[in-house]
Amino acid sequence: MNNAQIFIVMGPSGVGKTVIGHALLRRFKRLKKIVTYTTRTPRPNEVNNVDYHFVSPTEFTQKIQRGDFIEHATVHGDSYGSAWADLNELQAQGISALFIIDIQGAKILKKKLRRAVTIFIEADTLDALRARISRRRSNETLEQIERRMQTARRELAQKNWANHLVINRQGHRQEAIQAVAQLIKGHMYPRQMRGRTVVLKA
Repeated sequence: MNNAQIFIVMGPSGVGKTVIGHALLRRFKRLKKIVTYTTRTPRPNEVNNVDYHFVSPTEFTQKIQRGDFIEHATVHGDSYGSAWADLNELQAQGISALFIIDIQGAKILKKKLRRAVTIFIEADTLDALRARISRRRSNETLEQIERRMQTARRELAQKNWANHLVINRQGHRQEAIQAVAQLIKGHMYPRQMRGRTVVLKA
């Protein structure tokens, strides 16, 4: 029987959702990431078709016109989208899909993929989140960082919309990874998890 699930891991920029997502992919062999299409410039060490599908604005627009995307949105001036073909391929193989995305895209996904499980990753404090963003975006101006913080505040105000909330506390990333892994295991293998307690906040 095809028991493939759909998981959406979301949270503000800099919260650690990508690191947590990659840790989940290493733990679960039957879980694969839906690689997002984007028009933004690759960052150092990012690999095309692994971290993102990097495309030109013209290519992105053509995909929208063809109806290729489940969802697409513009975030901080760059376009992002998730393709139907990538999801359909995994589901046909009985493999669960993982989306790592912002809440704007997650809400669109949830409308179209109602059975998807949504997990919101939150930093323990706004100061901790700002510090993470400043470290990761050292080449950005204070104005750009503040714009990301404003977006983060809007996203945090909507966190209770998600099915589950996990707090990624500074210095305790492994606890957050374990909490999310327990949630995913509970949905992928419900019989194995019956009667066990799942930790929602790390």
